[in-house]
Amino acid sequence: LTLPRFALASAVIAAGAGIALLLAWRYDWAWLIQVLPRQPAEVPLTAVCLCISSVVLLCCAACASRKSSLLRQGGRLLAMVLAAIGILVIVEYTLGFRGSIGNLLFPQALQAADLDFDGRPSPQTALSFVLFGLSAWLYFGRRRDRFDLADVAAAASLFLPAAALLSYLFDLDHAVPKEAGLRFGMPPLAALSMTLLAAGLQSLHPGRGLASLLSAQPDGGLASRRLLLAAVLVPVLFGYLQVFAIRRGYIDLSLGVAITIAASVMVFIVLLIRNAELIMRLYVEQRHQLALREEQARREAATDALTLLYNRRGWEQCLLIEEQRAQRENLDAGIFIIDLDGLKAVNDREGHAAGDAFLQRAAQALRGCVRRRDVVARIGGDEYAFLATEIVPEVGRVVEERLRPPPAA
Repeated sequence: LTLPRFALASAVIAAGAGIALLLAWRYDWAWLIQVLPRQPAEVPLTAVCLCISSVVLLCCAACASRKSSLLRQGGRLLAMVLAAIGILVIVEYTLGFRGSIGNLLFPQALQAADLDFDGRPSPQTALSFVLFGLSAWLYFGRRRDRFDLADVAAAASLFLPAAALLSYLFDLDHAVPKEAGLRFGMPPLAALSMTLLAAGLQSLHPGRGLASLLSAQPDGGLASRRLLLAAVLVPVLFGYLQVFAIRRGYIDLSLGVAITIAASVMVFIVLLIRNAELIMRLYVEQRHQLALREEQARREAATDALTLLYNRRGWEQCLLIEEQRAQRENLDAGIFIIDLDGLKAVNDREGHAAGDAFLQRAAQALRGCVRRRDVVARIGGDEYAFLATEIVPEVGRVVEERLRPPPAA
């Protein structure tokens, strides 16, 4: 069974993180339990959910490569369990419960740890588990639309942990008030693992959702990838520069926000103009290629494949055009029908390959003795037609005599 590499790597990394956190709580590795101060710690329930999410992603990847009802049912069950755990934690926060299901894992270690919270994951972490479980559960089902609720849930499950990672980049924990019993944000290891899991889940469906932007065809894929890259990098870069300048005292908050908005708008305007030029150029090229293909299709439909002369369809089209031109300009033309003798004997004596060669030599000989503007066609098995344009009747009789075979000796 071959699994997609990115999804497999994401699942392995997240499972490794979950197992490492469980070992950290088992052997009291404080440096791994709370990587950054003033941030939510990696609680045991988060580690368990990371392991469940990894198994769910592996089941999704296996179902994408191989149709298996057992994997599909098992994956959907685990996705429901993951979403249920997240919903239960959110309900505990909403109703203000003091106890939590997270306290059932390593209760003594949780009581002994010098931490100002219980064993519950943060609300943002729990919501990420809910969205990931929901999107995975929907991915296991039969999907008919190109963009549906599964893509919305998958995009949201990618946005939440990615936003938490950006908060570490901007060091936003100084600006977030801490309330008793409520922790904002996500622990760094869980945020990184959930970001990889959500990205791995979307990579299994390259033609859907956000992944369709990365796998789109060249006609629109380049423009969409430019906008996607700008939509990610521009706010991150300008936001970081704004936070840096405000903290250094170079500018105040209002000026920083104004500069960030103005710079972002300018960048997106430039990108829209460039993308409009790209799309217009691609449109012109597509129209040109389409016209060339249509012309080639018309030529092939009117050409005999063996002799490369006009076939009956092409002959009738040319005959109609020349007839209308002759009537309009009061011109004379001559039509000659030529029947080859001996084709059946050649096919019987030497085979059909020799008969085809006989027809090709006859076509070359006929094409070599006519003018460029004349029309030559193969209208039957051994029948050829020759249209001589702009000739007088006397010349037509001369041409007819030349086309007649010499009398037998």
